[in-house]
Amino acid sequence: MSARNGDGLSVEAVAALGARRLAELLVRHAGGDAALAADLDMALLAAGPADRLAEALAADIRAIDADRRDCDTTGSGGLAATLDRLRAALAGDLAPRAPRRAAELLERFLRLDAGVFARCDDADGLIGDVFRLAVADCGRAWAAVPDRDPCRVAEGVFELFAENDHGVRDDVVPVFRDALGPVGLDALEGLIRHRLGALSADPGSWREAELIRVLIEIADARGDLDGFIALHELAGTESVAVNDICERLAAAGRLEEALERTERAEVPDWRRGDIDRLRIGILHRLGRQAQAQAQRRALFARTLSPTVLEEYLEALPAAERPAALADAVALARGHADVHGALDLLVRHDLDAAAALVRERVQDVNPQLYRVLRPAAERLAGAHPLAAVLLRRRLADGVLEQGQAAAYGYAVMDLEAAERLSGAVVDWAGHPPADAYRRDLAARHRQKRGFWERMRQAGLDWRR
Repeated sequence: MSARNGDGLSVEAVAALGARRLAELLVRHAGGDAALAADLDMALLAAGPADRLAEALAADIRAIDADRRDCDTTGSGGLAATLDRLRAALAGDLAPRAPRRAAELLERFLRLDAGVFARCDDADGLIGDVFRLAVADCGRAWAAVPDRDPCRVAEGVFELFAENDHGVRDDVVPVFRDALGPVGLDALEGLIRHRLGALSADPGSWREAELIRVLIEIADARGDLDGFIALHELAGTESVAVNDICERLAAAGRLEEALERTERAEVPDWRRGDIDRLRIGILHRLGRQAQAQAQRRALFARTLSPTVLEEYLEALPAAERPAALADAVALARGHADVHGALDLLVRHDLDAAAALVRERVQDVNPQLYRVLRPAAERLAGAHPLAAVLLRRRLADGVLEQGQAAAYGYAVMDLEAAERLSGAVVDWAGHPPADAYRRDLAARHRQKRGFWERMRQAGLDWRR
């Protein structure tokens, strides 16, 4: 970023060179930079007549469609950049000036996906991301066409999701909602129900499930809540969508119905927290504060969520908060989730956090360094033993797994433990510094890369 006058590169300094000088530099470097040359070419086209830009973009689409060359992951990155440059020109340069032409070309652009995926390895998902953006661009472009035919738009939308073999045209209805309008949504529903009738000989197929999913999106776009719920029940996705259903019921003021659904929802444990939070919010809106507090208490007891605890305490009278916090600390001390307990306790009670570490350090997963390292830093001042034990646990985890790439972190943690060891008065049954050093050296003597890093840090304990 340096410049010979010492001021460095900046937008202001480069702009001061003047348009002619900058143009000369760009043209010179474009000769050896294909991406820059393509960007300049597109910028020049965008500055000209819209019909000329549209013709050039249509030619680019035809060229990509005609290309039959295979490409691996490396090559697909370049193709993704080319596709995205073309998409951005259609949506950003052509659509504001000629929305209908841009919308039609974006539909043609989206139909490139089958050929592109057939010849390219998109393991990193870059090409798929470009096509997903193009779906939304196409919806916005059609919405900007003042004299559009909603039925024509509906036919285009139907074709998009009916040929969605690569999953890049999902959620097409929400992004086309404004372009479809009520008439288009009705026309689209008719097309879908006609196709569902043709599938009656093959009930339960994935195509049927996809069509019902789009009917659900149509109901949602219309604000037809009862239809939204009924279609989820038809599809057998009511339990999967229970959060969406209850949120919409609550937003519509149908709180009792939303509450009843949260109470009978059958969801896996990992989703239970979302349902419980939704239930708490509904109870609060219904004015049932005692029930909401009981739900918060139960949710905290299960998850040790600091956010839930803060909400629970905030809803209590100020005089009751200290006792409630003490109860929460005691609950965390004996909780099965040692990591959640540690994260909570270092926020609210360092003494309790230190006791937890002394008693259960071997239960700690050393891979959870995002919890352990900040906890060690918080404990270092008042509770050096607990901080040392956490630092040791982190280092031991790296060495036991033989994670050579993380040896630097292990040395960093051992250095921190060494600095704190002198402040430890009582080791409380844990190995003192000398004993730990000897044991570590005996267990990991052959890890030469680790010991070279230790030697550089002045901690060669093998001697």
